[in-house]
Amino acid sequence: MSGKGSTKGKSPVIVVAGEGDNDRQVLRHLIRAVRQDAKILNIKKKTALRLADKELTPRVNEIRRLAQVAAARSELTGIVVHVDLDTVDEDQYVRVRARIGAELRKAFSCPSALALAAWETEAWLMQFPAAFGKVNAGWVLKDRYRGCDLSKVHDPKKRLKEHSWKPPYEESDAPRVMENALGSDGKLLVPDGKNRSFEEFMAELTRW
Repeated sequence: MSGKGSTKGKSPVIVVAGEGDNDRQVLRHLIRAVRQDAKILNIKKKTALRLADKELTPRVNEIRRLAQVAAARSELTGIVVHVDLDTVDEDQYVRVRARIGAELRKAFSCPSALALAAWETEAWLMQFPAAFGKVNAGWVLKDRYRGCDLSKVHDPKKRLKEHSWKPPYEESDAPRVMENALGSDGKLLVPDGKNRSFEEFMAELTRW
């Protein structure tokens, strides 16, 4: 996992950018599952790209600047960017992924991975029903969300809150759920069901 222009003597780091801290923490667990020896740093500033339109290039350039600041005394060897798609439209997913992905490749000399979550990160979490039960024994995912295409679930965060769990699911629970989707060996458990956006993100990440 090395980018162009590698600098000898500097420790390698992966930098994570995203729309919120919970999403960034979820991604840290996924990165750790693939790159167990990696040093991971967060850009704490919110980065919104999906609706950037003409502002996409300057916003990606700002992510590059912030990533360089975060990795100032290290070697930036990977950038991971989270974006919630907030739709189940497959054509829009393809267009947005291509557009943002191209901007990331243009801006960074190191490898990039785009976590374009369809609809939200919660749809990724729902692939691991057992992980919810590990966070709270009463959190049992409804059968309708098992073994299905979870990228088609409209507003998955709301769907989780409709489960009437006690305590109810909150956004801040997402990192713990993803942490519990890792086995004792630190590797990701086999997903139940599927989600194209998750699969494509993990494919990018494992190709580094």
